[in-house]
Amino acid sequence: MHRVSNLRLARIGLFLVAFALSGCERRLHLVEQHLLEFGTLIEITLIADDLSHAESLLGEIENRLRRYRNQWHAWEDSDLTRFNAELRQSGQAQVPASLRPLLNLCFEYYRASDGLFNPALGKLIAAYGFHAAEPDAAAIAAIKSDLPTLQDLRVENDFAISRNPNLQLDLGGIAKGYAIGLIADYLEANGVENYIVNAGGDMKIAGNRFGRPWRLGIQNPFAPGVIASLDIEGSYSLFTSGNYYRQYRDGGERRHHIIDPRSGESSRGQSSATVLIADPVRADVAATVLMIDGLRKSSELALSLEVDDFLIISEPKEILVTRSFFDKLEINAPWPIKIVK
Repeated sequence: MHRVSNLRLARIGLFLVAFALSGCERRLHLVEQHLLEFGTLIEITLIADDLSHAESLLGEIENRLRRYRNQWHAWEDSDLTRFNAELRQSGQAQVPASLRPLLNLCFEYYRASDGLFNPALGKLIAAYGFHAAEPDAAAIAAIKSDLPTLQDLRVENDFAISRNPNLQLDLGGIAKGYAIGLIADYLEANGVENYIVNAGGDMKIAGNRFGRPWRLGIQNPFAPGVIASLDIEGSYSLFTSGNYYRQYRDGGERRHHIIDPRSGESSRGQSSATVLIADPVRADVAATVLMIDGLRKSSELALSLEVDDFLIISEPKEILVTRSFFDKLEINAPWPIKIVK
């Protein structure tokens, strides 16, 4: 069984590249910080003219990432795991302040996706072995007999009640986008206009790289490397959800962590789904939802989630992409391409 290792926050390195503006005394620097958090390599790239200020910002980002981990981690001690434990024990729990904004967004996107975005499946995800333990076939069968949804959770005045013992929140489909958005807001509030926050290939981009667009890539879900690239300038979020990240083989079948809430099984048909929009939270959710049922319901889901630019790669290596996104991309895979409006 293959599982991504669980890595504590650590500083990998701080890299500086100096760039002098022609005709100006001011010197700009490309500053890169690499961190490991939530089992994901997080890369902060920014352009700054004050290195001490940039290093101070990056130090604070480390502190914030540590705090987010302590609030939202799905299986280590956190505000979320304590909330889940209380809900499991008594069927009711106070919603901590750190979870309230995320939980409100969860309900919003649950409705917008017609239930495909369903963070109530944490207990099932754990039973499949995507948290820390090995798969538990008996637990999987028991949970699938009464699959929980967010409709099983009622929240009033920051007090949650659930009568479904299988309900356990896992914010993996939204927390990364939410955290990236908070980091981006912090950088912009402190005067940083040009940056990339990249968490395992999911990115918030702003501005440009010394007057030129940022060059980004979309990962090939079948082999190392990228299948498409694009030049981006301005404020965007590029998120990809795929079956190649947290996965293992169960006999001859691939199990991955993106669960179809209608069946309780790993989603099928799509190998990856990528979206390009401004909001990193919406991008995170939309990539997950399109990965669950994007080939069959792409137009309907894109409309309800307000997504214009998306690309889906099927398991048989076919590409479905919107016209507006296709026009932005350089696709270098020799696979059939279907363009949709």
